[in-house]
Amino acid sequence: MALTKDGKLFGWGYSDNGRLGEMGQSTMSLSSEEYICKTVDKYSNSMLEAVEKMVQEKIRSEDNMPIIWEPSLVHEVSHFEVSDVSCGLDHSLILCSDGVLLSGGDNTYGQLGRKPGLSKLLPVDMSYRPFSVSASVGHSLALCHTSTEGVDTVETGMLSWGWNCSSQLGRPGQEDIPALVDCLSGRPVSASAGRVHSVVLTAKGEVWTWGSGRNGRLGLGSSIDEAEPCLVDTVEGVEILQVSAGMDHNLLLAAE
Repeated sequence: MALTKDGKLFGWGYSDNGRLGEMGQSTMSLSSEEYICKTVDKYSNSMLEAVEKMVQEKIRSEDNMPIIWEPSLVHEVSHFEVSDVSCGLDHSLILCSDGVLLSGGDNTYGQLGRKPGLSKLLPVDMSYRPFSVSASVGHSLALCHTSTEGVDTVETGMLSWGWNCSSQLGRPGQEDIPALVDCLSGRPVSASAGRVHSVVLTAKGEVWTWGSGRNGRLGLGSSIDEAEPCLVDTVEGVEILQVSAGMDHNLLLAAE
């Protein structure tokens, strides 16, 4: 998807399951059993291998999916001014300037922020007003204003929802409903969701990571999974401007 300067949203590519809105697609969510064997516990170590296989199978299955070959206006949001957008593996998050967050696409892990059912673009029930979103394979993040008492005292927080096999939500509790990551220290200003991990930048320039630690993706010097946000102290003293998570790695944009 692409967002224009005047707030219009265009989408192209594979359009199955409502990920690009209703561009000629059915909008019923597929069940998780269609992707992963029922005998694999979603919190087991073998789940990561199962999901790796699932991702590859879904990519191959897209050979027969309808394709939008050129950027096309997402008509469902044509009457809104869109301020942010993020595309996951099979779902999309669309944030409007009035604070309404829309989600659409696959909802296997609750990554749409609502109960299973229609996968078309629908509003997400949020406790706070979001200003930035990030979608990944099976989980979603939203940075929100949690207090608006004065311009200089605006507080921010982060909500997470969806797949939590490696604690990538950074919190316990119900997974298919957006909830605050209340153990995150500092005021988050940039966040990004990886495949099974998450990374956040705070207003103080601190970088926090959590979720799967495999292959050192958390930058904490180990491969241990972290259930709560952990400070990446190896970048202390470096002015970090932005964070971005890939499938299994992170990139940090630093000032010269």
